Amino acid sequence: MKKVKTLKDGTEVIIRPLTNDDVEKSFKFFQGLPPEDREYLRVDVTKLDLVEHRIKSMKEKNVKRIAALCNDEIVADAALEMEGVGWKEGVGELRIIISRPYQRKGLGIIMAGELYLLAQKEKVEELVVKMMKPQTGAQSIFHKLGFHHDITLSNYVKDLHGHKQDLVIMRCSLKELWQELEDYFYEKDMRHAVTHMF
Repeated sequence: MKKVKTLKDGTEVIIRPLTNDDVEKSFKFFQGLPPEDREYLRVDVTKLDLVEHRIKSMKEKNVKRIAALCNDEIVADAALEMEGVGWKEGVGELRIIISRPYQRKGLGIIMAGELYLLAQKEKVEELVVKMMKPQTGAQSIFHKLGFHHDITLSNYVKDLHGHKQDLVIMRCSLKELWQELEDYFYEKDMRHAVTHMF
């Protein structure tokens, strides 16, 4: 289902599920990211076949992907990956990528809100995010969303250049995420109301 959202600067974006028809749009989105933003991604998004596999394997990997589009171009990509059954049941992993021109406009919060709704529907109870240690900006954003540092695994993963990096794992309950989102949107609505009173 498509949703129209308005960013802080008045720009309208369409939020909708990512589909198999979005391979070219997704590839173009990742190609537009600065090299330093692509460096810490799990998949080498400079390869079209890997971007295609990333999208087409959503069902078998139990991943929900959504995208934000402006002028029919993807400007943000987000995913909720269910960890599975058994001891990981009820745990979901979040991933959000925003293109540089659309950062600091509230789009990250909007995407997090949409992932929250998906997590709620999937009966997820706890959320985790995994990032490499140099991704301090992303860590700061998720901290604001209620995520807490859980553990750092030294030299646990490799970036796209083959260099070993520490893996930072943060987590929060679904209730904690909702509280932060609710506070954010309440403040936004109040600012909007005050602006239109005078």
